[in-house]
Amino acid sequence: MPALSTNTAEREGTLFSQERFIQAVVRAEASNVETLKLSSANSPVHLFALQRNHRFNTHSVSLAPFECYAYPIDMDGTQNAVSALVAQLKTFRTLFFHWSVRFDHCALADQLERCGLSRQESTTQVLYLDRSYDVLFRQFSETTRNQIRRAYRDGISVSQTIDMADVASYYALYLTMIGERKSWSSVYGQSLFKELIQLRDDVIFLVAKLEGTVIAGGWFFRDGNSMLYWHGVMDYAFKKYFPQCAVVNYGIQLASKEEMETFNMGASMDIVSLEKFKSFWGTKKVPVWMFTWRNPFWSSLLRLRRRVMR
Repeated sequence: MPALSTNTAEREGTLFSQERFIQAVVRAEASNVETLKLSSANSPVHLFALQRNHRFNTHSVSLAPFECYAYPIDMDGTQNAVSALVAQLKTFRTLFFHWSVRFDHCALADQLERCGLSRQESTTQVLYLDRSYDVLFRQFSETTRNQIRRAYRDGISVSQTIDMADVASYYALYLTMIGERKSWSSVYGQSLFKELIQLRDDVIFLVAKLEGTVIAGGWFFRDGNSMLYWHGVMDYAFKKYFPQCAVVNYGIQLASKEEMETFNMGASMDIVSLEKFKSFWGTKKVPVWMFTWRNPFWSSLLRLRRRVMR
């Protein structure tokens, strides 16, 4: 049986499976959600998940919010541990659950599939940090290198911050972008960003400023020895200054300095321009996996209800 641990430390699991991360999301949402702890009997293996409560005392479970990756804490590498966690999720009151698996946790993905879960493969774009930052920079596309230089030459400054005023400025830019792009898939409340900024050992918030004004920013998560670029916005009135390039570059520099193995730029959702932008940094498309289980009883009941209401 292959060991499950590849890059994420066995004792810590992923950041997104840890109690402090889940509780931050619960505090931000405040209602109809709670922290769920799953554990393996006679074993230290466990993880925390987000439980969303519904009518009739039912619930759904996200094994990591925002479709981030879940990996158990104190994983011992056995099939029995994974099976025990899955069995705890398959309760009568569970409508469904989702479990997203990181690109370098192939063994975990295989074991979840052996548990009978439906497997869906997609991709993320990852920069491997197996070279120094200077070498990485030289391997960025010429366009990207020039845009980074242009940003700094034109007065863009990038810094890490925990200032709530910067969070508020970022959120204002986010709302503007949402208003301009009606198809935005997920909309987060400001309370979430206020909670995340408190996770100072795990969360990095970067802002790009021009003459003291926030014009772009990004949120990065330390996930074991992989850094995830989770969320970013930009004031498109200042697009010609390429502030987002400066933010991403700063994040890559930081990940390299901290000796991370990978910098994960996330999925491009079949948006050609976004995929191309990420490729300019030297990323590679690699598979990630989503596992889903739907309760057959509740699924049948829902189908019956829909037929009756036609």
